[in-house]
Amino acid sequence: MDMPATLDLALIQMHALPDRAFNLRTIDRLLEECNGCDLAVLPETAICLGNAETLRTSARSLDMLNRELGNMAAQHGMHVLFGGVPVRQDHGICNAALAYDPRGRLVARYDKIHLFQLDPDHVSGVDETAIYVPGREPVVWELNGWRICLSICYDIRFPELFRACAPVDLILCPMAFTARTGAAHGRLLLRARAVENQCYVGSASLCGRNEETGMELFGHSMAVDPWGEVVMDRGPQKEGVVRVKCAKQRIRAVRTTLPALRHMRREWSKEMDCSLREAHVR
Repeated sequence: MDMPATLDLALIQMHALPDRAFNLRTIDRLLEECNGCDLAVLPETAICLGNAETLRTSARSLDMLNRELGNMAAQHGMHVLFGGVPVRQDHGICNAALAYDPRGRLVARYDKIHLFQLDPDHVSGVDETAIYVPGREPVVWELNGWRICLSICYDIRFPELFRACAPVDLILCPMAFTARTGAAHGRLLLRARAVENQCYVGSASLCGRNEETGMELFGHSMAVDPWGEVVMDRGPQKEGVVRVKCAKQRIRAVRTTLPALRHMRREWSKEMDCSLREAHVR
């Protein structure tokens, strides 16, 4: 069976609070704006945003989240990716992206591998390693024949994660980028991953300010095409939805015009000895 020619993607931008119940009502309202899409994506920490203790307290078991978030996906009758959800487990709390189908079933899960630190020794710094345990495995989710690589925020800085999943049609990266790092690197990183992998990249982002820490957030939920063109950008502060139709024809055209993926030297793997050797001039 041929895969669908397009994927109607809805990237949600929102301002999250420390109040979990309030955020869930906001998510429910914004999902209404995604009616008819193939997949709606929510930002990292959309369910609860606050200081480290607030995030720890907001964590729930996977069973509880499956009932709560799965029911929401089923009520809206769409695939929904909840990005960056604190999941409580025996060995600690994971920062997980959880995907549910229109019947409310959990169909994909990715635990954030790279945990963010920004001035971790400073009182106003960020240190996710004090809250979460890291994930270990890359995840590719197949939706209607589309290969989707799941990632979360800081992961976007590590191209080897996406190379491990290649080839994919779409990279999804729910984000809560700070205004400082986002302004400097956000668009650059998203475009770089799209160009390297010749695929679409979609980022659903938080906007506004963390009310407990005062950290300003970047916003700019955006979609990038396989050529690296930013095709949609929500801007810095406004809640709402970015809708984009990802097209298989665009992926094929880029990979035909510039067949870079076919030129990869796959024998240069981490298992090989690629250490630099001193050059001896004779």
